[in-house]
Amino acid sequence: MATRLRNLAIHARNLLDCDQASLCLYCPEAALRHPLLALFCAIRKRAPLCYGSSPALQNERVRALCALALQSGCRINRGDLPQDGGSVAVAVLERPAGVLGFLLCVSHEPGAFQLGECRLLAQYLPELARQVELALSVETTCTPVDAVPTNTQDQNAFISMVSHELRVPLTAIKGYAGLLQAFDTSAEPDESAYLGMSAHRRQQYLNVIMEQTSHLEVLIGDVLDVSRIQSGRLALHYARVDLARLCRGVAQLMQSRADQQQPGRYSVLCSIEPALPLAWADADRVQQVLANLVENALKYSPAGGLIEMRASIHPDEQLAATAREQSYSRSRDASHIYVTVLDHGVGIAQQQQAALFKPFTRLEHPTTRHVSGAGLGLYIARRLVEAMHGRLTLQSSEGQGTSVTFTLPIASMPAQSSTHAPPESATF
Repeated sequence: MATRLRNLAIHARNLLDCDQASLCLYCPEAALRHPLLALFCAIRKRAPLCYGSSPALQNERVRALCALALQSGCRINRGDLPQDGGSVAVAVLERPAGVLGFLLCVSHEPGAFQLGECRLLAQYLPELARQVELALSVETTCTPVDAVPTNTQDQNAFISMVSHELRVPLTAIKGYAGLLQAFDTSAEPDESAYLGMSAHRRQQYLNVIMEQTSHLEVLIGDVLDVSRIQSGRLALHYARVDLARLCRGVAQLMQSRADQQQPGRYSVLCSIEPALPLAWADADRVQQVLANLVENALKYSPAGGLIEMRASIHPDEQLAATAREQSYSRSRDASHIYVTVLDHGVGIAQQQQAALFKPFTRLEHPTTRHVSGAGLGLYIARRLVEAMHGRLTLQSSEGQGTSVTFTLPIASMPAQSSTHAPPESATF
């Protein structure tokens, strides 16, 4: 549940394009408090419970604004922080049964939460409150899990998660487009001035729309891939693939993206074995796997540094040792190419590693709570590699970076292709 609520806070932060956001489950007035909130706080034996980045709660003025929002019945309260040079917005989370708490958003920019941002937040609040109520209901329910068939549980959880993940970028796109539309068509110049629609702010809104549209495209593609994988309808188009060229192309693309966001912070490099043979795979799917792994490496290396892609017909010593521990035969991969994406980021604790290959699961780490994503990437990457007759493994230690390696079959000679290679088009 904690991960789910932190993700909701991240979604809200991305929606408003602010610096910090936190969900606080707290309501001091017993008459207004949601029964599920009272039960949850009794179970946890403490209140308030905050999820997300919340250092601003140490500020007395911020706490006063939060208390005022809860006590006054005003759904959204906002104010500036003269001493810190920033601004805050407090939105009360309310359902028919009562108040669940509040969302606290913080920006380092004074006056960041204008009428437009408040309207956008007001549009998102009902869905956010519903999601929090649902999370509390699941956490406090006494219904045995075994009473519901496992397949039904998985299907309902998948549909619920997908619905929420799709709704967040759609809310942002609709909200910011609506603000731009209102500014362009409004007959009231004073209202336009109050919206603060300078050319710079309009450009910011357009940037958010494009970012959320791109995010939505990726998410829809991932969800479709999960659906095809789980239903056995994933189509692959096999061909001889130049992995050296593909790796260099992906490295160049990801380097360009990283430099656009944070110039000079990351270096994405390739280390390719000379005369690397061709692989037998689906080139588009291999590129998808590579881009996903490099993107993860960038996300979970907040301090920056080197991200390296290696391609060779020989496994490195660490991979070989892991293979022996897992009783894999070295000869099994004698005709495979090894591709590794290596970073020096936050690393992954041992107890979290297995869960990362489950759909909608993300790494929990204090320094990466701001990272967005649905948690589908590693699951899709592993299943794609396995569909192409390879395997994907992850090696990591907390604080020492992560290494993800996958294998792909070496393309057979033309005379052997009919007996040793998969068909050029296959369905997994």
